[in-house]
Amino acid sequence: MLSEAALLTFIATLFSMMNPFGNLAIVAGMTAGRPDGEVRAIAFRCALAVAITLLVVAWGGSTVLDFFGISVDALRAAGGLIVLKIGLNMLSNNSGHTHSTTEAEDASQRESIAVVPLAIPIVAGPGTMVAVLVAGEQSPELMSKLEMSGIIVVMSALCGVLFGLAPRLSRALGASGMGVITRVMGMLLVAIACGLLAEGLKALLPGLAG
Repeated sequence: MLSEAALLTFIATLFSMMNPFGNLAIVAGMTAGRPDGEVRAIAFRCALAVAITLLVVAWGGSTVLDFFGISVDALRAAGGLIVLKIGLNMLSNNSGHTHSTTEAEDASQRESIAVVPLAIPIVAGPGTMVAVLVAGEQSPELMSKLEMSGIIVVMSALCGVLFGLAPRLSRALGASGMGVITRVMGMLLVAIACGLLAEGLKALLPGLAG
């Protein structure tokens, strides 16, 4: 089973990476003009796609790492760099870490946006996948994987509920409110990223540990 510290770190990392509150404005913008029923359907499909994607990563990620010969320490260091970049972007309230301008334009022309780009790459992007991969490699036991799977499902469901209410919540929080939430999540991610990077580098370069 996951230790209490590992459990809390995984929850905090996943919540920050998925950033359901910070992404409300993006969802509201992409679903503007659509009926409430359609927005809820998009949110449900997005949550389902996020859950399936991250569950596949959690349970099958080690096979991919073994195939490419990537060690957990190298993944931890690389993941720290990726999460650090995302956290710094969030601190400046820059949405470039979730989608590019081209992706945003493409999304505006799509009928179905639930899987691409909402689920991937906005919610379950590379940083989120790396966070799940690192946690899975650090705690490969069956019970730990089951606990992580439960957290993934709950977090995905939370995203689905919030995204279904995106138009109303976005108006209630306003741009400044969502900006504050995004920056707080960014600060948390930067702290987590520094820990990941330090652990990975110490294992790869033992001399750094003194």
